[in-house]
Formats: sequence, C-alpha cells, structure tokens
Amino acid sequence: MIKRILIGTCMLLIVPVIALSAVDSIKIESHGTSRNKAGVGPVIFPHKLHKKSFKCAACHPKIFKAKLGGNSITMRQNMNKKFCGSPGCHNSPKAFPLFHCNKCHMKGK
Repeated sequence: MIKRILIGTCMLLIVPVIALSAVDSIKIESHGTSRNKAGVGPVIFPHKLHKKSFKCAACHPKIFKAKLGGNSITMRQNMNKKFCGSPGCHNSPKAFPLFHCNKCHMKGK
C-alpha cells in the first residue's frame, strides 16, 4: 500500500515536468494593454533552445514555475532582476540584453 502511494506521488511530480520538457516554444500573451502601449507583440519564448544550454534546475522552480501560464511576467519585473532578467540571464554577459525587444517580442501589436 505504501509503495503504491509513493509511486503515485512520484508520478504526480514527474509527469508535469516531462510534459513541459516536450514544449518547443511558449507564447506569452499576457499584459496586452502595456504591450500595445509599447507597440510590441507577444513574447515567443524558445524553450527548446534554452533546454540545449541549461539544465531544468537552472530555471525551475527558483526562477519560473514549471507550469504553462504559471508565471505572470512583466518587463518591470525583468528589469528588476526577476524572471528573464535574473542574474546570469538577460541582465548578464551570457545573453543579449533585455532592451533588444524584437529578439523576444513578435513584431507589431
């Protein structure tokens, strides 16, 4: 009985991670009003590209929740060293800077 409970608990923890790891890119469409005001489109996050360079634990769960739609990311937060602007990410020499808007945001409103 205890063995079944442990296996069930492990499956609940492992299955979402396996499902998310299969995602190639994530479209982030939140904060439409501020995006429209800035004249930029939604963000396309290249999850597959990041997986090639980093282990899951580099970002999950300390920077991002491993759940689609589980993170309410804003540019203000990014600029304040959270999410994509975290130390070692896009506010560092390891990657292009956050002000290169068209690298993440789709063109247009």
